[in-house]
Amino acid sequence: MLNRILNIVIIAAVPLFTLAATGCSGNATGEPVVTAQSGATKAPVAQNAHGPVKLVGNALGEVALRPAQRTEIEKLATDTEARHQAGSGVRKDLMEAIALQVEAGKIDRAALQPKIDAVAAAWDASRGADRAAFERLHDILDSEQRAAFVTAFQAQMGEMKSHHKGGGDHKAGGHKGGFGGMQEWATDLKLTDAQKTQIHDAMKARFQAMHQSGDKTHGDKHAGGRDFGKNVLEAFKGDKFVMDTVAPKQDAKAGANKMADKMVGMVEVVVPILTAEQRTIAAAKIRTRATNSTIQSF
Repeated sequence: MLNRILNIVIIAAVPLFTLAATGCSGNATGEPVVTAQSGATKAPVAQNAHGPVKLVGNALGEVALRPAQRTEIEKLATDTEARHQAGSGVRKDLMEAIALQVEAGKIDRAALQPKIDAVAAAWDASRGADRAAFERLHDILDSEQRAAFVTAFQAQMGEMKSHHKGGGDHKAGGHKGGFGGMQEWATDLKLTDAQKTQIHDAMKARFQAMHQSGDKTHGDKHAGGRDFGKNVLEAFKGDKFVMDTVAPKQDAKAGANKMADKMVGMVEVVVPILTAEQRTIAAAKIRTRATNSTIQSF
């Protein structure tokens, strides 16, 4: 539970519209595989990218691409990665502010608000070009290639689900899910059994209170995320693909504030249960993960 709470905060407290998945790119050796198509090969794409750019590249590594297609797709990936890196500074600022508050043992929402707004603005500034790039990717690929891409992406999503259940590593994102991730946090923070029980009970009480107050958006958010990914991928296989039709933009600032209210509230529950030493360790982990991440959006 603690892993899930802190990881959600670390992704910048904004509704990141990404097609989450994990998996390996290309073939086992990374060498191009020549296919029956004239000049088309299967080989890793966007190998130096991160986040959703890396995930899309992984799936494209299973698609036979012609040289001209590969060149343009690599350019799209490079430009998108640059946009995401450009916004990484505000994300790190937010994570540093959260880390400092965790160390101090007190969460000040008002002090975090300007930094949350800055992250939302950076995401909003990038997502228009990101969505256009995804539309361009659709146009570059032919119908057979689009179908192969979607199949590869869905396979990665299945692998991600398996890793979450089994506690394996996320190869593309560098994070752990399921029991493995929770165990990592519990071990690193040296949580006692009593603390684990306290955190579990406190979070259970919080979610019950939210449910009783009529706030059921936590479950709706996850269901909506699944529908988003499914709808986008299904539409991507068609001849016509317009992001504003299949996944209209939502208000970035409103979404950021809504998620921040929920996630910061969770941290407020957990932080008082930790000792000063544990808060220092948690703050260090937050800083490390913030350094290894980028602004990511579709």
